[in-house]
Amino acid sequence: MGRGMAAAAALALAMPAAAQDAFRIGVVALPGEEAAIDDLAATKSAYSTALGLPVEVMAARSYAALAEAQIEGRIDYGVYSAAAFAAASLRCGCLSPVAAPVDADGTVGLRAVLIARGDGTGRLAVGAPDSLATRLVPLAASPQARAAQAEGRLVEAGSAAEAEALFLAGKVDGFFGWVPAGAEDGEDAGGSLARLGVAGVDPASFRIVWRSPLLRYGPHAVRDDIAPERAERLARLLEGVAGGGANPGRRILRGHGGFAAVTAADYAPAMEAVSALSNPGR
Repeated sequence: MGRGMAAAAALALAMPAAAQDAFRIGVVALPGEEAAIDDLAATKSAYSTALGLPVEVMAARSYAALAEAQIEGRIDYGVYSAAAFAAASLRCGCLSPVAAPVDADGTVGLRAVLIARGDGTGRLAVGAPDSLATRLVPLAASPQARAAQAEGRLVEAGSAAEAEALFLAGKVDGFFGWVPAGAEDGEDAGGSLARLGVAGVDPASFRIVWRSPLLRYGPHAVRDDIAPERAERLARLLEGVAGGGANPGRRILRGHGGFAAVTAADYAPAMEAVSALSNPGR
């Protein structure tokens, strides 16, 4: 999520002239992942078969660079984080999500949560400035976070782990963390709650004071000017992908349990949070 707010950088691979008639997929590659992108022959073949076009996969050094390339039409299809997609959509209104990853256990995203010892009126820690779940969404949607900010009770941490550490050390009364979320939520489990359990914190000593709406995992998105039949083929391709396999590029292009169809409405909470960050006086 953090790289979604990074400064713009050039695409690592320039589009060759011969690729003008190809379908161009853009991904963000962390240092050392370039080889994984080069080893996506099976993935390229699947997309090429579905679309009837040659496929090129291009690496961007940040989500900002990825968005810039797609907005300018240098790539047709981008693999985004939720925050990065929200920022790109707010900027141009020209992108449509096709599908988003699903974990093998059915998790489709997460929820931001406020974990507190009391009622959430004490000192509260938020995570990194570009963290969707532990800072941006809470500041946009949580009454407790907004009140803490207005009253000088908000403590800024450098990461979710640091915010959690402040809570464990008793330096704050609550912190914004996250829990995994399925399409239909059951009991809260995993995420920040699991970490507190590992740390030996008595579950009776805290409670979840606030939960955010569902924050879907980042989507695979196309430009709005893509031919409708091509978008439908992509949706069918992704929805037919199952988990498993040892493709070294799977972290970049595949969900651990496959994909599910999404729409722009699924990213409304992320867009509201990013918009609030851009327009703090709203």
